[in-house]
Amino acid sequence: MSGSLDTKQAFGKIAASYDSYDNKNEILQWMRGVVHDVYLNELKPGDKVLELNAGTGTDALFLARSGIKVYATDISQEMVELIKEKTERENIDNIIDAKALSFDEIGQVEEAGFDAVISNFGGLNCINNFDRLQKALSEKLTDEGKFIAVVMNKFCPWEIFYYSIKLNFKNAFRRFKKDGFYANLNGEKVLTYYYSPSSFGGFFKNNFRIRKIYTLGYFTPPPYLIGIYKRFKPLVKLWMAMDKFTKGIFPLNRFGDHFIIVMTKK
Repeated sequence: MSGSLDTKQAFGKIAASYDSYDNKNEILQWMRGVVHDVYLNELKPGDKVLELNAGTGTDALFLARSGIKVYATDISQEMVELIKEKTERENIDNIIDAKALSFDEIGQVEEAGFDAVISNFGGLNCINNFDRLQKALSEKLTDEGKFIAVVMNKFCPWEIFYYSIKLNFKNAFRRFKKDGFYANLNGEKVLTYYYSPSSFGGFFKNNFRIRKIYTLGYFTPPPYLIGIYKRFKPLVKLWMAMDKFTKGIFPLNRFGDHFIIVMTKK
């Protein structure tokens, strides 16, 4: 069975419970808020956005409420059906289109002239070959188009520290495995690859240039360490404030649980 088919089935299985997990995790909600701030700094009402790995449409709905039209794609048909249900319920289906497409199928999107392409929360960590995707994205964007990706970082100080003090060195350095490893996603296993900001940007260098890099979770623990947040909430909230203040400062912006990379089309 191919990796992409495994991924498609895994995300299909968790579609129904995805929002419940997301909404209950305060660290994940904080991260999404930081990403949304970046979106609003880079986009404006009237823009047209192509979204990759859209999940259940949380980001698409946020952008639509801000006056931005979204063409949402996801490998899982179950996820896409949830997006359609939400947009019909909110009566914004004229602002959001949704279609089940893998990364390799983005060239099949009928529309072009997008002002930006977005990808949130590590969807692009599910693949390790970007040749076809970078070409398709370049073709879909306007001349001044942007590519904003939220990617799981190879170097996460919190993860290394947490597992090292438990003497679990296999997990402490799991992100450095060249062939990836099967990460747990709401009970499903998904083959995952981790990238540094420079290596990820390098995959797209033929068609894009890096403009900005932000850390997402340098001081703040990763979402799976939500127990630390619940035990030490005032302290973690201070760390969150520190993250928001320093998120674009070198070299801190090169490390963390995720990074946000903003690229522009060449």
